Amino acid sequence: MIESITLLGSSSGRNAGDAALIGTIMDSIDAACGQQLLYEIPTMRPDFIWKTYSNRVRAVPILPWNLSAKLLGVPTYRSLLRTDLSLVFDATLFDRSLYNPFFNFLSSYSLLLPSAKRKGKKLGCFNVSAGPVSTPMGRRMLREVAELMDFITVRDEGSMRVLQEVGVDTSHVLVTADAALNTRQAPEERVDEILRELGLDPEQPILGVNINAYRDTWATMDREPMQHVHFMAVYAEAITRALRDIGENVLFVSTQHLDNKIAQELIARTRPAKKAAFLSNAQYSHTEIKGVLSRLSLLVGMRLHCLILGSSAHTPIVSLNYLPKVRHYVDSLGLGEYCMDFEDFHPDRFLSYILKGWENRQQIRAVLQSRIPTLQREANKSAELVAAMRAGADPLSFIEQLRVSKAG
Repeated sequence: MIESITLLGSSSGRNAGDAALIGTIMDSIDAACGQQLLYEIPTMRPDFIWKTYSNRVRAVPILPWNLSAKLLGVPTYRSLLRTDLSLVFDATLFDRSLYNPFFNFLSSYSLLLPSAKRKGKKLGCFNVSAGPVSTPMGRRMLREVAELMDFITVRDEGSMRVLQEVGVDTSHVLVTADAALNTRQAPEERVDEILRELGLDPEQPILGVNINAYRDTWATMDREPMQHVHFMAVYAEAITRALRDIGENVLFVSTQHLDNKIAQELIARTRPAKKAAFLSNAQYSHTEIKGVLSRLSLLVGMRLHCLILGSSAHTPIVSLNYLPKVRHYVDSLGLGEYCMDFEDFHPDRFLSYILKGWENRQQIRAVLQSRIPTLQREANKSAELVAAMRAGADPLSFIEQLRVSKAG
C-alpha cells in the first residue's frame, strides 16, 4: 500500500514552474486516490514548502549542515527509505555539469536510487522530460536510472525518443503531458487586485514578455552561444518595435528568481508606447502568476513553465526555443509555427513572430481551447497510475491499458 511519497526534483521555491509542478502532482495524486497521502519533499527552503502547500507535506532539509549537497546526501537517502514510493519529476534527467550535485541531479539519482531499489522501494518518473544527454556517461546514467523505475511517464514524444536512443526498454514508459497544465489559478478578484497593484487596467489589452537568463546556451551543443550584449540588443529592439506597432500596455514576467536581473535589464532597454509593469514570482505565488497570465492578450515567452502556465489558461503564446523541451511542448499544441529557433536570431525575424502571434491571437486561443483539455487529461494519467499501484495493480499492465485506451 502506498501511503507516503518522496518527490525528487527542484523544490527551492525560486521557480514558479517547479512550485506549480509540486502542488499539481500532490493534488492530482490525492484526487486520484480519494484521500491525502503524505509527501516528503527534500528542499533547501523548508519554510517555502510549509507555507505554500495545504497537502500533507513533510519538508526534508537538504542544506550542507544536514550532510547534504542538495539531493545528494543523508536526508534524501533516509526519505527514500521511509516512504513507500519515490517520484522523480520535472526536467532533471540531463547531463550538463554531470558531476556537480548542486546543479545536476542525474548523478545524484544514480548514486541514491539503486540502494532504495535493492531495499524493495517503488520508484517512478512522473511526467518528466528526458535529456538532453550528449556524453557517454550521461547516456549510461540515464539508461541505468530509467531501468530502476517501476514506471516512467514522460511529458512529450521528444523525451520518449531520448530514452529509446540511450537504449531504455520503453515497455514501462508512457507519453503523457506536463503536470503543470493542471495548476490551479488565483480567484479572479485576486487577479484584478494584482493587476491594479501593478498599475495595469484589467480591462485593457496587455502584451506579456518573458525572458530567460540562459539565453541560447541550452539551444544547441554544436556552436558557441551568442554574447549577452548581442542577445539583449536583439530582444530589446524586437520588443520595442512590437510595442510601437501594437500600441498596448506591456507586462514583463519572471517566473524564476534567476531571471529577475535580465528581465530588469530588458525593461531598462525597452521603450514601451504605454504603461509597463513587472511581475515576479519573488512577490507572487505560482497560482497568482497563472491568474495574471490568463488575462494577457499574448505572451511572448522563453521559460517553459511560463509558457505552460499561460497557455493552460488559454492565453495565446509565441515562444523562443531556448531548449528542445520548449519546441516539444509547442509542437504538442499544434503551434509549431509560433516557436522561433535561434538560427538567424535577428530583430526583424523576432518581430515578425511577435506580430504574427498578435494578429492571429484569437486563432491561437481557439487552438488552445481545443487542445489544452486533452493534454490536461493526459497529464492526470500519471496520478491514475499511482492510484492503481496503490490499489495493487501492476504498473506495466496499467500502462498497457492506457495505451490501448488512447489508441482506441
